[in-house]
Amino acid sequence: MNLASATAGGSVALVVACVAAPAGAADAGFFSMLQGLAQSTTWEVGAGVDYSTGRYGEASDTTVLSVPSSASVQVDRLRLEASIPYLEVKGPGAYVGGVIIPGSGTSMSNSGVGDATFGASWLVSRDGDVWPALEVAGTFKAPTAASGLGTGKWDYGASLNLYHSFSPKFMLFGAVGYQWLSDFGTFQLENGVTGSAGLNFKPTSDTALGATFDYRAQYFQGLDAQETVSPYALWNFSDHWRVTGYGTIGVTTSSPRIGGGIKLTIFG
Repeated sequence: MNLASATAGGSVALVVACVAAPAGAADAGFFSMLQGLAQSTTWEVGAGVDYSTGRYGEASDTTVLSVPSSASVQVDRLRLEASIPYLEVKGPGAYVGGVIIPGSGTSMSNSGVGDATFGASWLVSRDGDVWPALEVAGTFKAPTAASGLGTGKWDYGASLNLYHSFSPKFMLFGAVGYQWLSDFGTFQLENGVTGSAGLNFKPTSDTALGATFDYRAQYFQGLDAQETVSPYALWNFSDHWRVTGYGTIGVTTSSPRIGGGIKLTIFG
């Protein structure tokens, strides 16, 4: 069944149901549906500071200071996300919308708004006793960055995300996906596979500790695949506030040598 016929069929079924049902029943069903959606809706708004430094094939370091802002909403199985950073990049590397490639060899400094990223995810199946939760996700990067901080083009990504709780305290999670990067002037950026794996431990109901390993296939000729390890800790210090701290350790030439950050989130 194609998308057009599926949409038409759903619309017809909805019209028939509304016409056949008494007015009171239709109203009750509609408001019951709205109440159910409201009860299953959660949201987050956050801001933070992130710092990283690495050589990326150059003789000296390129440092990136990012102040990202983000927002997300979860409505039952659907999650929508958006984020945008303010950036300050110093060094010989060229910052091209999320990755760094060797530049002209001359150290430069650029600052301003970065590219905005938007994402949507659908929870296909919830976490069970045997099978993990499965989520399908897609993202796209809009060319909103100031000069010298992006490619001026759109980028896209897709992934399958999984997680499974083995006990109230331990959870394994991971993802496998693919990223499409637009070329930057005469520099050719390569599309490639992405992946991650991690462990989350909850010593208490309000705290969590963990670590993730992230992988991105080679995105620029002359650099290795990107591989990083990121330990993290988070604390829900009130009913609606969370603070998260993390570090980043890179193990390849395309990865930051070291980095870290902190994020403050309000949620409900």
